[in-house]
Amino acid sequence: MSSDGGIALTRKNVFAQSWPIMLANAAAPIVGLVDTFVIGRYSSTTALAGIGLGAVIYGIAYWGFGFLRMSTAGLAAQSDGAQDEGGVQAHLVRAVPLGLTIGLLIFLAQLPLLAGAFQIFTGTAEVESSAAIYIGARLWGLPATLASIALMGWFVGISRSGLALKMQIVLNAVNILLSPLFVIHFGWGLWGVGIASAIAEWCGLAAGLWLAHTAIKARGGFKSEALSKKALLNPDALKKLGITNSNIFIRTMCLTIGFSFFGNAAAAQGVIFLAGYHILMQFITMVALVLDAFAHTAEAVTGAAYGAKNRKRFDKAVRLTTEFSVYFAFLIAATIYFGGPHFIALLTKDPAVIESALRYLPYCALAPIAGFAAWQLDGIFIGTTNTVQMRNAAIAAVAIYIAAHYILTPRLGKDGIWIAFLMYYIARAVTLAFYVPNIRKHMDLSDGH
Repeated sequence: MSSDGGIALTRKNVFAQSWPIMLANAAAPIVGLVDTFVIGRYSSTTALAGIGLGAVIYGIAYWGFGFLRMSTAGLAAQSDGAQDEGGVQAHLVRAVPLGLTIGLLIFLAQLPLLAGAFQIFTGTAEVESSAAIYIGARLWGLPATLASIALMGWFVGISRSGLALKMQIVLNAVNILLSPLFVIHFGWGLWGVGIASAIAEWCGLAAGLWLAHTAIKARGGFKSEALSKKALLNPDALKKLGITNSNIFIRTMCLTIGFSFFGNAAAAQGVIFLAGYHILMQFITMVALVLDAFAHTAEAVTGAAYGAKNRKRFDKAVRLTTEFSVYFAFLIAATIYFGGPHFIALLTKDPAVIESALRYLPYCALAPIAGFAAWQLDGIFIGTTNTVQMRNAAIAAVAIYIAAHYILTPRLGKDGIWIAFLMYYIARAVTLAFYVPNIRKHMDLSDGH
């Protein structure tokens, strides 16, 4: 550990912090990947398209409340950098119950919410029916999912990324066991893969809470002041949490609108294109979460530098994490381009879906190159909790994306859908980069050693 909070900043330590996050993040979409594999191999194309549409709608809840992870990571990292152990623990105690509560409220309101969602997202009656079955089953695990998101943010913020990985290993092990059992053996179809995922989410949360308990004991034990009513209801802390969460929520909803717009555009092209799109989105989701490992590390190390008021450490943290992000962006792009055909054939046996996915695979392979800067800048802004700028940049980027879609698609057809989506990544990076000089200007950090 550095004397001024956070890990010691070397390439070795940055990678040691990043690779468990990389695996934990990559493990997160394996739930959807397993669902896709089981249904793609043992059910119909309509059911596969239903999971595609269902994943888009379910993702609104999953990604829309991603502020639970982001704010917890940034605030916990800053408290860690300031060596405020009571503050570190208080952020955890506030965040996990908040995730459980939000998930429960969405579960209770699922009928009107789903009805509204199907008014927005297009699909055939059969596809919508399949999507509703899948979403309805997965929502049983949403409270655990949102609480786990907050818990993973806390692990990242205190530079204990290995614990986040262990939590994801438990979750995916349970899902990999239950999903084929429920579908192949019991014949429960879409509901079976959905409920298997829900059970796995609760198992992952239970494992995560136990790991958090062990981490707190290793850091010196529970601080009574962190669990006191005065600390948990501190007006300044709650105000900061509220502002941070609201800005990140707006930012995340803008991203959700962007990705949902892309999914809706795919759904409007028919079942074959939608099914192929869903397979390619498995790759893009994996790409985002792998490259996000370095962004998450940036959250922890830039947040710790911010809390310690150390400008030199901040600059070094940005440089080291960005170097790794660039290297891995090109490595993953090559892996998708050359290895993608094999994975596509593994995920579906429908020749038409395979042909559609292969046709647009090159665009998918460009996603990490177009997007690494956006993910990396996200990490820096989250770590320093410069959330107003994140919010403004997200609003501008989604407006640019939608405009590009309507300009390009009439001229280029389905290629235009993908090109506009890649431009969305670039717009996210450019709009965030506009605010970068202001971070250092307003950080009020001393040139620490």
